[in-house]
Amino acid sequence: MRIEFTNFRQAISVGLASVGLMLGAVSVQAEELKLAHFMPSMHPMDQGVMTPLAKQLEAATDGELTIRIYPSGELGKGPVQQYKRVVTGVADIVFGIPEYTPKQFSKTAMVHIPGLFPDGTAATHALWDNLDLIKDEYAQVKLLGLWANNPSVLITREKPVRTVADMQGMKIRTPNPVMAELVKAWGGIPVSMPTTDTYNAMNTGVIDAVMIGPSGIRSYKLNETAKYVTTNIPSALDSFYLLMNQSSWDKLSDEHKTKLDELAGRYLSLRGAQAFYEAGQAGLELARESGVELIQIDGEADAEFRETMKPTLDAFIEKVGQEKGVDGQMIVDALAGN
Repeated sequence: MRIEFTNFRQAISVGLASVGLMLGAVSVQAEELKLAHFMPSMHPMDQGVMTPLAKQLEAATDGELTIRIYPSGELGKGPVQQYKRVVTGVADIVFGIPEYTPKQFSKTAMVHIPGLFPDGTAATHALWDNLDLIKDEYAQVKLLGLWANNPSVLITREKPVRTVADMQGMKIRTPNPVMAELVKAWGGIPVSMPTTDTYNAMNTGVIDAVMIGPSGIRSYKLNETAKYVTTNIPSALDSFYLLMNQSSWDKLSDEHKTKLDELAGRYLSLRGAQAFYEAGQAGLELARESGVELIQIDGEADAEFRETMKPTLDAFIEKVGQEKGVDGQMIVDALAGN
């Protein structure tokens, strides 16, 4: 009996050691990537892009490579610092907006030129079709996604806008440098601020209006702060990125790089554009249900807006070209498919 008990204890010890080795192997193989963004976890970009990516990657790698999402600035407050966070490795992956570091992404900003695209899907295809023209702006990182939303709408606090004259003297939060210059040309006063600050700024009268993609109506509760939304001013698209720290990418196995590449790129980007479209439609409907008046400018007003903004657009394109040492108009023409 003693011999049998001894053998039993030895068998148990060997079995436990084997289990320990197996668990150790799993823990070594499993890797978690930190993904940082600055919106609430229920934002369309989290629910429509980042959370699906995390689930797909976990399934594709049998749990060996996972993504943990840190929303609402958990890895650092302020959307302006997103690019810095991914370059320095504070996060392995970040969602961000090129406009917050305009000098870094001035060529990418050419996609914001008003009138180039009818919607975010067309703009997203144009970005990926012409990636060679702008890829140097992403040389320090691994580009996972790059997409656009719908043209901005003008959400006003008190005053309806139907013509260029209606914009005179209005303090307007603008989404990117292109629109800031256009607001100046139209007689308004552009104000730069993160989208997260727009609700309070509208409520307190710090600004008179917000230019933002229509999805922002729901995301930032702007239906509670506005009386009017002008839906079809010839405005710019916004662009968005999902970037990965280069060292974090380099450390992945070849198999995991392949799996992540299959889930990223144009495929992920088009999903981002579609999520913004759907959220934009929901935002406009929420505004309507909240009693906000939706305004469409007529053809005469549209022509006046476009005529007034043309010199400013030409100057902006030339300026970016000089800064980057490239033919800015060539980039715009390429994006437009000309």
